[in-house]
Amino acid sequence: MTIDQFLGAIPGIRDFSRKSLILIFGYYLRRHSGITQFTPKAIRECFSVGNFRIPSDLGVLLKKISTGRGSPLIRSNNRYALSASGVKEVEDILPSSTFPSTGSGSFLDAAVPHLKRVLAKVSDEKRKEFLAEAVSCLGVSAKRATIVMSWLAVVDHLQEYVFTKHLSAFNAALSRRSDRLSKITVTSKDDFGEMKEAQFIEVCRSAGIVTNDVRKLLDEKLGYRNSCAHPSAIVVGDAKVVSFIEDLVDNVVATHQI
Repeated sequence: MTIDQFLGAIPGIRDFSRKSLILIFGYYLRRHSGITQFTPKAIRECFSVGNFRIPSDLGVLLKKISTGRGSPLIRSNNRYALSASGVKEVEDILPSSTFPSTGSGSFLDAAVPHLKRVLAKVSDEKRKEFLAEAVSCLGVSAKRATIVMSWLAVVDHLQEYVFTKHLSAFNAALSRRSDRLSKITVTSKDDFGEMKEAQFIEVCRSAGIVTNDVRKLLDEKLGYRNSCAHPSAIVVGDAKVVSFIEDLVDNVVATHQI
């Protein structure tokens, strides 16, 4: 979809505020051009191509929109990306004709809106944004990428949860082990990199940080992630992708809040 087609499908687009236009252009770049992080130049070009007056203070506007907790834009080294709240703000005003199809069949077309509601349970904005990018991979049938990225986000959440709320119990469980991990004391999140993910999950269980049922769930998802992370003959089913994300968000992220 060209930007002219995209804008032409939005009623009253000429009456939108400059802030709304910036968010809409960012959404177009993200969803229809595959540009998740955009520069002020890219937004300026959108104004120009759409035949809108380019704001003389565009840089100031971008910085203002990306300031504060829950802001619709996230700024990093003079590049910007829509936050999860920014995506929602735009999608609340867009007609359905402007939403991209997943291109993966009717099941995923119906499942993506459901997954967005699932992601609403994720409180951390950066982690939610990362998961939203994982879901967007379904738009090009990159289901393995969705699996791998979703797993990374959930493990990062669990590590943050352990580090901020249960570090003493985790380190105590490490010291009780009979392998090399007994010599490790976690003092920063980077220290979790000293152990395999399966070992991290095992220590969480022995420390009582997660239940045995959650440990079983994590082990199952880790095994499937491993199968998807390298070339193999495994067929990644649509329903499997949806349940993978749903199970991890509902049983790990939402129940172990930081």
